Amino acid sequence: MLAAVVCGGVFAFSSERWLAERNDDSDVVRLRDAFLACKAKMTQPALDVVFPIEHYPNGTVKSRLKAREAQLFMDTGFILGMGIRVEEYDSEGKVCGWLEADDCIVDRNTLTGWVQGNAVLNSSDTMVRGRGVYFSFHREFIKILSQSEIRAKGLKANARSLL
Repeated sequence: MLAAVVCGGVFAFSSERWLAERNDDSDVVRLRDAFLACKAKMTQPALDVVFPIEHYPNGTVKSRLKAREAQLFMDTGFILGMGIRVEEYDSEGKVCGWLEADDCIVDRNTLTGWVQGNAVLNSSDTMVRGRGVYFSFHREFIKILSQSEIRAKGLKANARSLL
C-alpha cells in the first residue's frame, strides 16, 4: 500500500492488474465485516499502544500501527484501533510515509487494512484523503471509496492536457 505511493518503490504498471484489483471488492467486504464484528467485541482496549505490522528480512520494523486505543484479537490476527497512525519505514528506519485515521482495522496475517471513517495518507509530496479506505501493504494498493482528494506537488503537467 504505502510502499509504492510512499517509498517510491519501482514497479511495472499493468493496466490489467490495476483494473482487476480496482473491481475486486471481496477483501474490502471481508475487512468491513471484520471491523464491525471486532468493534462489537472491543471490550478492553489498551491506551496509547504501538503494534508492529511488518518487518524487513533483517528484523527491523517496516510498518507499525500507533493508536490512541486499540485491541489485538489474537484468534484472528486483527488489530482494531481508534485514533490511529500507521507509519512505513525505509530500510534505514526513516519514516517514508504515514496514514492517519479516525479508526482502522489491520489484518496482520494478510497485511491489509480498512478505515471506516476519515483517513489521510502522506508521502513526500503527495497527500491523499478520503473516507472508507482499503489498503494492502503486500500488493502496494490503496482504494478510497468516498470523498477522495489527492494533492501532489511537483507534477509537471498542463491542466488542459488532462481535459
